[in-house]
Amino acid sequence: MDKNKIIIAAIILVSLFSCRKEQELSTDPDGVFELVVSPEMQDFIYDSRDTSFTIDEPGIMFTMDDQALDLDEIRIRGRTALFFQRKSYMVKLKQNIELSTPDGSLRKNLNRFKLISMAMDYTYIEHRIGYGLLEDQGIMPLFYRFVELKINGSTQGIYLLVEDPEAYFKDHGSEYIARRGYMNSITDSEYEPLLHFIPREDYESRFGEIYAKLPLLNGEALYEDLNKRLNLEQYFKKMGIDYLLQNGDYTDELYLYALVQQNQIRFNIIPWDYDDLFRDHPHEVGKNWGTGTLFGDRYYDSHQDILDEIGDKLVFSIEDDLDYIIAMDPYLYDRYLSCIKSMLEQLEESDMDALFKQLRQELLPYYNREEVVEQSRFDQDETNFILWEENMEEKLTFIKRRLETMREQAYKIQP
Repeated sequence: MDKNKIIIAAIILVSLFSCRKEQELSTDPDGVFELVVSPEMQDFIYDSRDTSFTIDEPGIMFTMDDQALDLDEIRIRGRTALFFQRKSYMVKLKQNIELSTPDGSLRKNLNRFKLISMAMDYTYIEHRIGYGLLEDQGIMPLFYRFVELKINGSTQGIYLLVEDPEAYFKDHGSEYIARRGYMNSITDSEYEPLLHFIPREDYESRFGEIYAKLPLLNGEALYEDLNKRLNLEQYFKKMGIDYLLQNGDYTDELYLYALVQQNQIRFNIIPWDYDDLFRDHPHEVGKNWGTGTLFGDRYYDSHQDILDEIGDKLVFSIEDDLDYIIAMDPYLYDRYLSCIKSMLEQLEESDMDALFKQLRQELLPYYNREEVVEQSRFDQDETNFILWEENMEEKLTFIKRRLETMREQAYKIQP
């Protein structure tokens, strides 16, 4: 046989072996959940739209890796997912189960978690990118990982399991957690006075003070007052990640849980729902609702209107009044910029490469199974292996370029 043909054949065999080896190492991941319900309930889950409900019927079962779990409640949840066949779920168990990250580096005992369908994210990567960067900055305390969900033996596709914030707070020295809403409000909260026995009203009042002070103080006095009530370093870091990733959905995607320090209530944050990243403009553009009103009637017909107001500041959204004043108050913005500079010094291109390598390892087992990926036909957009790889490369390139642009903006000589 011709020597060149032998070499070519050898290369092909090595490639085939490597491909097969990668697939062998990437199949049959653990963390497979299954919901067993009646055929009528299955049809209702599939067909219902814009309806949040608890699944409660005789004979319901919920398993993990074929092991029956003691189910307390499972509820259809999520505003967007309600409009799709692949719903999102809140799961509450009567027992703790041990979950681990795919590489085994982290183990967590949970009895409450969300199963997020990611129906608006056509390659299922945005949440994981956002949470990974937030975790790197120390402001994503929740456990999360990809899993598969089945209903009555039929795969429902790829899900992101995320620890329930409303369970997290009780295990970390807090009695109260709130989800922020529009117009400086609280859309949801949970309260369990087992530690300090502070009345719920005191926690709600402390949250309200964050916004009550915004129009009354400025400069260093405002910074000091806010920082007594809210961990501003955490908040600044979140704003920086939101700017880096161009987070389009903002105000109500944040939990604040209360800690008591020196007999004073101070809120830490838990960012939430990173399914609207890499947007051309923030959520407030073109909307006559949702934008804070403490500083007048703020309406932005275009993204340029926002840029005309805040200039080239490293702030993507000013939908919330707190972010608006951070952008507009020179002292607050200087403190924010100092925090962002420290963050940029820590973030390297190699860190982004490592994040995306890990993301690929976590998702590859699912993308190697056609029947799992095919469930994306029930989402807003269908996906496949090629689209996933292309989007991974595109988003990695985007983040690296965005980082470089942020560095140029952060360190340029101010006029």
